[in-house]
Amino acid sequence: MQKDIQNKPKILAYFLPQFHTIPENDEWWGKGFTEWTNIKRVNKVSANLQPLNNNYYNLLDEETVKWQTDLAEKYGVFGFVYYHYYFCGKKLLEKPAENLLKNTYINQRFCFCWANHDWNRTREDTTKLLVKQEYGNEEDWSRHFNYLLPFFNDNRYIKIENKPIFIIYSDFMEKDELCKYFNHNAKKNGLNGVFFIQSISEIKISVLRNLSRTVDALVLREPSVSFNTTNKYINIIINKINILLVLLKFKSKQFINLKTFDSCIITKKTIYCAKLFCNRMRILKKKYYFGAYSGWNTTPRHNIKGSIMSNISDENYIWYLKKLKNIAIKKSVEFIFFNAWNEWSEFMILEPDTINKYRFLEGIKKVYKE
Repeated sequence: MQKDIQNKPKILAYFLPQFHTIPENDEWWGKGFTEWTNIKRVNKVSANLQPLNNNYYNLLDEETVKWQTDLAEKYGVFGFVYYHYYFCGKKLLEKPAENLLKNTYINQRFCFCWANHDWNRTREDTTKLLVKQEYGNEEDWSRHFNYLLPFFNDNRYIKIENKPIFIIYSDFMEKDELCKYFNHNAKKNGLNGVFFIQSISEIKISVLRNLSRTVDALVLREPSVSFNTTNKYINIIINKINILLVLLKFKSKQFINLKTFDSCIITKKTIYCAKLFCNRMRILKKKYYFGAYSGWNTTPRHNIKGSIMSNISDENYIWYLKKLKNIAIKKSVEFIFFNAWNEWSEFMILEPDTINKYRFLEGIKKVYKE
């Protein structure tokens, strides 16, 4: 199944595995908690988005995995990037990927993004640490690598020149040594190394230079990069729109902490950021990849303290996807990382929903599968 990477850019969609129960979530959030718990409760702040045809699936169900695989193939999503939760030996939400590894007949391309951040519980201005991310020493790195090796060796795992892609979500002090250790052990096991990609949410040249020393490539994490990157002319417009929304739509004090963004302006910033990123990475002489998204709305998780980016119109969605694709072709960027396939509690989805139906997938198909 593994093919040589061609110049035509391919969509890889981040994949959240929190759609099945685990003992830890039962303890922390209540019996039966999954990502659907946030979606099913009434959203008093914005549209109550739900999966189309009440498809509140369980990721431990093989039929669900087959459905997602077929849907991605039909609409031009090349593969999934599973969030990988590993805390110095402790694993969380690992079963969907482990089941996929066992079910070799499911023809799904995939790779991992190590979501190497703490797990916290935030409620009423208080934060409780649930699981702390620690990195240990070579003994732990050995356990981690040995756990990953069967995935890396699977012919469905996405590789570049026989190097399995492994995305690092957050930078950390031990990163350089861990990368060297993983590369050494990968070569001992018949691979050419591990292709490390650092996920980034800002593109200041000083930040890029520090992050790029050990990893093979950097990837833009959108829409965070577009929100964080300063362009004074665009920001002036955004600020005026936000003031207008507060005056016209969110006068009530209960919405004072709600942040709103205009998707038309954000997508323009995304293209601006992609071009700026290309120029800065040319200086650093490092491979890089772009990010994409369908929307952003964190109110299912954070209620009135969330952030909302208004839904992207079909015209604007297609416009920015085409622009991004054209830049990728021109710069020989192989992958565009889409945020996300099923991040339902942040409304970053490609899966069909009750409001948008299949239109986000249709956009991918129109632009990337033509």
